[in-house]
Amino acid sequence: MKIKFSKMHGLGNDFIILNNLDLSLKLTREVIQKLSDRKFGIGCDQLLVVEPASDGLSDFFYRIYNSDGSEAGQCGNGARCFISFLHLQGLSNKSKVKLQTNTRVIDGQIINPSVVEVNMGNPDFKPENIPLNLSEASNYEFKFDNQLIQFAAASMGNPHAVIRIATPEILEDNEYMAKIGSMFQQSPIFPESVNVNFMYVENEGQLRLCTYERGSGLTLACGSGACATAAVAIRDGLVRQKVKVIMPGGELQLSWTDAGLLMTGEAIHVFDGEIEI
Repeated sequence: MKIKFSKMHGLGNDFIILNNLDLSLKLTREVIQKLSDRKFGIGCDQLLVVEPASDGLSDFFYRIYNSDGSEAGQCGNGARCFISFLHLQGLSNKSKVKLQTNTRVIDGQIINPSVVEVNMGNPDFKPENIPLNLSEASNYEFKFDNQLIQFAAASMGNPHAVIRIATPEILEDNEYMAKIGSMFQQSPIFPESVNVNFMYVENEGQLRLCTYERGSGLTLACGSGACATAAVAIRDGLVRQKVKVIMPGGELQLSWTDAGLLMTGEAIHVFDGEIEI
């Protein structure tokens, strides 16, 4: 069976996007892994699928798969690309769209052909909703190599741990971040695993961030991670309500309003194609 696809990226966080509005595609874990493989397939961090909404309120269902074939609850960079894809493929002519996901409903709008704003909703700091098997606190402790690592935790529709680092050099040490990220993800305190964000506060208007994503590892950018990290930094008084988050792949503008966390950034179309599955 041949299928059509689009390849897109947001800050280097890259995606395969498929139109499955007729629900004819049967995507097994094996098929998703094959498509996501960078040597033998198309290659991507996540595979995104357009499906009909089922809640009676949203315009589309936004389904997200990690490259290992597992399903994710949220992806911020993917949401911007997904919304751009809807317009590029003529699936929607509305400037504002509402997307249903497995965990929440999000709103987005086209700012210009390559820039999209998404309201990611409000962060949830309650441990049972992250989920996190610890009593609620602003900061938690994780034992690693006989040292205690302090972290905050939040859900943006998917679980995030946020570790504040003292020096920006740590953001260059991929081996160190992967080691800590893997330990967090394997810990029983995170029953659904976790995305691990390494945050450096440059000033009250700017953060630097690297994210070790569950199911994908270190990525060039993570939109939901940027939202969770900005929310923690704003809550703790480290930055202003509007903040720039700089990641290896580029930057996002985040603003925490009464309506939720507004994320604005690029959504770049790379190419279209067909592949046999």
